[in-house]
Amino acid sequence: MVTIIERSQWGALPPKKIDAESFEPWLGGVVIHHEGGGNFASNNHANCPQLVRNVQRDSMYYSLADEIAVKLGKKEPAYDDIPYNYLVCKHGSIYEGRGYGRRSAANSTEVPGSNKNYYAIMGMIGEDDPVTSDMIFAIRDLITYIGKHAGPAIKGHKDVRTTFTACPGNLYPVLNQLYPLSTPDPGPIAYLYSRADWGARPAKDVTRVDPKARTGFTVHYSDGPTTQSVRQIQNYHMDSNGWSDIGYNFLVDDTGRIFEGRGWYIQGAHASGWNTSHIGVCFIGEDGDATEKAYSSIRALYEQANLLAGRTLEKTYHGGLPGNATSCPGAKLRAWVQNGMPAWGVTIEYGDGGYNGGGSDSSGGAGGGMTQVRSVSAQQQAVNGLGYSPALTVDGLWGPLTEAGVRWLQGKVGTGADGLWGPGTEAAYKAYVGGSNGSGGSGGSNGSGGMSSVRSVQMQQYAVNSLGYSPALDQDGAWGPLTDAGVRWLQGKVGTGADGLWGPATEAAYSAYIDDGARLVVDGDFGPSTIRATQKKLGVEADGQWGPNSKKALQHHLNVWSGAGLVEDGITGPATYKALQSHLNRMTGAGLVVDGAWGPATVKALQNALNLNKF
Repeated sequence: MVTIIERSQWGALPPKKIDAESFEPWLGGVVIHHEGGGNFASNNHANCPQLVRNVQRDSMYYSLADEIAVKLGKKEPAYDDIPYNYLVCKHGSIYEGRGYGRRSAANSTEVPGSNKNYYAIMGMIGEDDPVTSDMIFAIRDLITYIGKHAGPAIKGHKDVRTTFTACPGNLYPVLNQLYPLSTPDPGPIAYLYSRADWGARPAKDVTRVDPKARTGFTVHYSDGPTTQSVRQIQNYHMDSNGWSDIGYNFLVDDTGRIFEGRGWYIQGAHASGWNTSHIGVCFIGEDGDATEKAYSSIRALYEQANLLAGRTLEKTYHGGLPGNATSCPGAKLRAWVQNGMPAWGVTIEYGDGGYNGGGSDSSGGAGGGMTQVRSVSAQQQAVNGLGYSPALTVDGLWGPLTEAGVRWLQGKVGTGADGLWGPGTEAAYKAYVGGSNGSGGSGGSNGSGGMSSVRSVQMQQYAVNSLGYSPALDQDGAWGPLTDAGVRWLQGKVGTGADGLWGPATEAAYSAYIDDGARLVVDGDFGPSTIRATQKKLGVEADGQWGPNSKKALQHHLNVWSGAGLVEDGITGPATYKALQSHLNRMTGAGLVVDGAWGPATVKALQNALNLNKF
């Protein structure tokens, strides 16, 4: 792991402004510099931070002689910041200059693309100073670190100049020693799943933010079990808190998977007074649950945020922000942030690996599964809807049987049978099933429902039947009063507005119901099935036995998500039941009387919340 001394640690001056021009180092690589003539290096390592400060000051604020040289065309104008991305001293310490992802300014403008396509690294030696092995090793490690973002070329400063310069002095003969010992491996990958991937509900409202207006990066935790789904957190934020969307910009689970919340360009709702200026990232779990993979993914998001902002963002945690008195994100994550967020580098790529929308990846393979086009469960329904036999179990889990079914469907609709449901498969499938849809059919169209860009009439009918509608609809692709009534029934069952129109909100609610919902019979019986479903949401062993551990977990859940203020002692009574009833009323509009009585009405409301993934 490369250790980099950050700007705040060596006492950097703030830049006059941030260069807004593009930076594409993957087209070039790295340019190596030295400081200039004579001696510059210090044998006393404690002096090196001052040398870096001197470089920055002398680059930004010129003497009168320097200003005259600029007017005579013998020197470039003063810089807005230190011109190098990194500086490396003879002792092997690496100092952050402009840093990762910011356009360099030290490579001169004589050769087009020198600053746009190359990082600038200064070896902190003068022309008369020797090159040390520590410096060579440190520069090599640094080039390996930025190699995922930079091209393979390593040049001396004089290689990108048309006029003479001796730079990089004694480093020039050792350029061939700076190449990584092996070709940089892309390294571990952190998969980022879009809102469509995890079935997000549409936001009620958005406020856009220019990423360049960001100044900070804030780490949170959910203070719940690592099995929480992102949809569960979104439901709480929207239904209990009354927010327009999930509060965080991104979320990360204990396996390192990244989930898009509000994203890069939308104002968050994660820290009072800091939602515009700070990106908010939430770790899904409690204090002590964070893993090395989670650290790496959060750090990768931080690096990406820096690139988008064009500056190095302040690393912060929720409870450390003025006006936010909270223990979030717990002692472990708080210490990690205070220590500089050290982590192994990972590359962020958009979702892969068969994510199924739940709290753990049980896909059984990385060849297919959840895509940005259609969830696993929706793929399974589509396969069954075309008559596949034996029919797939619609469970949202990716495996060999579902892959075989998708390949069969692809062959049937006339597209490449690769098992991956992408835009090509979606288009071919819609063309295949949509030919007779949307014309009104024998039931007569009322003009308010039917074919949508989300799901064909036939697939709406199939979805209604799959949830147990009786009498079952004819799956004929014809829209009429019976299908309209069935869709409205389904919308009520999955917890969305019953308007008969199958749009993105209905699709998201339906996907959440079949992927994450408990599918309990709402009968008011707090039996083993309901207990197990509750235990799964609470993150305790799902053994169907309602004992002290489960009761304590319920009390903790209500404290975290409803601010109940309960004593977490595993002894439930009227106070716990009142808190539960209030929570269910906020989350699902259950309409319970908050009387602290544990009975069938409260159990029914609990079962409904578990079915809707709104507990």
